[in-house]
Amino acid sequence: MAIGVSPGGTFLTGDLTRSGHQLGVDTGTVNPLYIEEYGGMVESQIIKTSIMKQFVNMKSIRGTDTVTNDRIGTTSLQAVTPGVRPDPGVAEFDNVSVKVDTIILARNNVNLLADFQAHYNVRAELGMDHGKIIGRFFDEAICIQGVKAASIVKGDGTAGTTRLPEGWKGGVQIDLAAAADEDDSEKLQRSIEDLVEGIELNDVDIDGAALFVNPTQYYVLQRNDKLINSQYSTGNGDYAQGTVMKSCGIPIFKTNRLPQETVTGHYLSNAGNNNAYDVSAEEAKVVALLLMPKALLAGETIPLTSKVYYSDVELQWFIDSYLAFGVTPNRAEMAGIVRKA
Repeated sequence: MAIGVSPGGTFLTGDLTRSGHQLGVDTGTVNPLYIEEYGGMVESQIIKTSIMKQFVNMKSIRGTDTVTNDRIGTTSLQAVTPGVRPDPGVAEFDNVSVKVDTIILARNNVNLLADFQAHYNVRAELGMDHGKIIGRFFDEAICIQGVKAASIVKGDGTAGTTRLPEGWKGGVQIDLAAAADEDDSEKLQRSIEDLVEGIELNDVDIDGAALFVNPTQYYVLQRNDKLINSQYSTGNGDYAQGTVMKSCGIPIFKTNRLPQETVTGHYLSNAGNNNAYDVSAEEAKVVALLLMPKALLAGETIPLTSKVYYSDVELQWFIDSYLAFGVTPNRAEMAGIVRKA
């Protein structure tokens, strides 16, 4: 039966109630509130599933494809000798930049508008799926660059080292002594303590740091009675709830986004960034990652965008979610990792 026609064939004179149209105005074939519902589902799912989205400061990149952060080294002190002109100090200048040159897209096609409009569960499922896959990709990219920041060793730029301005330091790497040490709660906790100590010995304020471990190591830490005790759960952990809140005063987050295997041909890797998002076998040995927000430089040209549109050429509807972002190491001394033996 046609819309607006009664069973007997008489046209209805009253206006239709269109739940998908804002303020009752027919603004097009694709109901705008349905699109907003889909986009809102994507965004809410990313907020729910992404840890790094709230942790990383994402700079907006407009009018260019690159955002640059200038770096200045420290100057030196000297004792003044009476009658002798003091020599001027020399400060080293440097910069680090991140380039955004790739759009990441999640897309579904539907042949009939009814498939998208009539079944609310289809719209919700598509939104949640797009949100999950984009959130996972975003977190994985951030974690990969976090591991790379922590892996930076200060040197002259050769033999696996990176030249940094005077006063800047590399990341801290703690290697477990033997195989399966990451499954020993005492040894894993000791490695985290060594990691935090190493960062603090580099004269870095640990405030604002976060520790990321995969679920296996999270539950290993949960079995450490130094971290979790039902008698003083407020500041430490809650055994009854099965949670670990902090280690060395640093909040712990469990995530499956730490690199656990080598990666070649990452979607954000290309010749222009020297395949910056690929993961080596050494980098895939990470057990725990400690980050502070300034450890990374991140920028986006296209924030998360959701669209639904029809193509006459394709004769089908497109349901898209996409974004364009990049991230790179910034302050390596504000990052650290624990690696398997």
